[in-house]
Order: sequence, then structure tokens, then C-alpha cells
Amino acid sequence: MNGPLGLDPSDADLVTQARDGNRDAWATLCRRHARRLAAYLGARLRRPKVVDKLVEDAVVTAWRHLDELERPDDFAGWYRRVGAGLALQWYREHSEESLVEPFPAERCSGDAEQLKRMTALEEALGQLTDPQRMALEQRYRAGLSGAMLYEAVHLDAGKADRLVEEALAALERALERDQP
Repeated sequence: MNGPLGLDPSDADLVTQARDGNRDAWATLCRRHARRLAAYLGARLRRPKVVDKLVEDAVVTAWRHLDELERPDDFAGWYRRVGAGLALQWYREHSEESLVEPFPAERCSGDAEQLKRMTALEEALGQLTDPQRMALEQRYRAGLSGAMLYEAVHLDAGKADRLVEEALAALERALERDQP
């Protein structure tokens, strides 16, 4: 879906179109922001199946409440708050459950070696601080860099870059410790 001059339309333009019933505009918004929401939730709630479900629920909930978005140019922040609200609701309903689950084996298509590597990675990620995990999730799962990454982790450019570097170094140390 391209706007004038072949450029991608802004979130505000897509929100306006979605409010007018354009489902393609809504789908574009959701595709644009789903990975970022999954990264945000995944850094806090390390249960991939639950995160996937919460992202799906956020699509439906946000659609139902799109008229409540006061600033269409702030769709990304509003969508993240919708997802965070759903995650908080999930946590309240499942407070006795762990916030961490083993890496889902089915995502490795029966490859035992890949499952072993992914399990080691999950364990190493669990040793990072929340800000470090958030920085890595936003950088690598959501694919953010530059200004978008800095905005997502709420830090200026230098501090955000250092946080990612520190997180990668800590992750490497954790993985090395876990080697036989």
C-alpha cells in the first residue's frame, strides 16, 4: 500500500483510512507494528505462545477501540499500550504461572540441534537485565535501528547503542559460560 509519490503512507494516514472502513489500511498498520509489539511484550513476558496470542488480541482490541485513538500520528505508542494492557490483564488472570516457558520445540521443525541452540539462547537471554533484553528484542526481533530503536528503548542515541553493545557482550558471556 503506497501513498503519494510511491511512499509508504504515514500511520496517521492509515488510521484515517482504517476509520473510514479500509481494511487494507488496517492490515498495513498491524503488519507494520506487530513485530515491534511482539518484541516489546517478549522482553517482559518470555512465553512465546502467550506473546503471539497477545499480539493477535491486540489487533482485535485496537480495531474495536480505534475511535479512542486521539492522536493518529501516535498509533505506535497507542498500539503498544493496548498490548501492554492485554499483557497486564493476562498476568493478573495467570499470576500463579511462570513468566518464562521453554522455547517451543515445534518452532524448530524437529531439528534437535537447533532446539538445543535455541534453548541455550533463551537461558542466556534470561540472564540479561530487563533493559538489555528489551534493547535486543527491539533491535533484532522488531528490526529497529537508529531513531526508531532509540525511541523504543527511551534513550538517546549514544546510550541506546551502548546498551545494545553491553547486552550483546553479556549475552556472549552467558553463552560461553553455558558451553560444555
